Amino acid sequence: MNLDELQKAWGKEGSDSEPLNLVLEKLKKAHQPLDRIRNNMQKELIYQSIAILIIGLCPIFYKFNQNFSIAYYCIYALLLVVSLYYFLRFYRFFKQIHNYSGSSKDNLYELYYEIRLNMEAYKSFSFLLVPFAIIAALLISFNRRLLKHPDKPLVEAGDWIMIPTVLVLMTIFIIWATNWWVEHYYGKHAKQIRNLLDELREPE
Repeated sequence: MNLDELQKAWGKEGSDSEPLNLVLEKLKKAHQPLDRIRNNMQKELIYQSIAILIIGLCPIFYKFNQNFSIAYYCIYALLLVVSLYYFLRFYRFFKQIHNYSGSSKDNLYELYYEIRLNMEAYKSFSFLLVPFAIIAALLISFNRRLLKHPDKPLVEAGDWIMIPTVLVLMTIFIIWATNWWVEHYYGKHAKQIRNLLDELREPE
């Protein structure tokens, strides 16, 4: 129910204004966790943009040969396409939070579920980066080996055990780090909004 309609209803019933003031106060409390989410998103958008630019310089920094550079930038182009899609999605959500007026409980409910959906989208985006991270790590490793020992084969006997082990551990770490990051920087603020909504829930 919109707060204007709620106020008219209370006015018709001659009720005390205290319940309405409590609802208004609780809706206004949502601005604090929303501001924190928006600030975290703004900082992260800047950091991730810088990180993607730095990732694009890896072939230059590690002195990739032509074949490795072509392979790397083909995967990097896919990374840019995926990143652009998610960045646009997060930007639209960022604007939605910025335009939140706190005028109704229904509006806060909708925004809360959008937060949860975007948290899951953030995780999906991070998990999609795992294949790129694996390929980039392999190219960097093989390129360093090629520069140090150009006459030796790129893949040695022990690599068939070491490489899969390292890649599995790296994947597990990325999944764990992503879940921790999302819950730490966004999940706890979403829980604050959920608690406010629970307080605003009408008794049955």
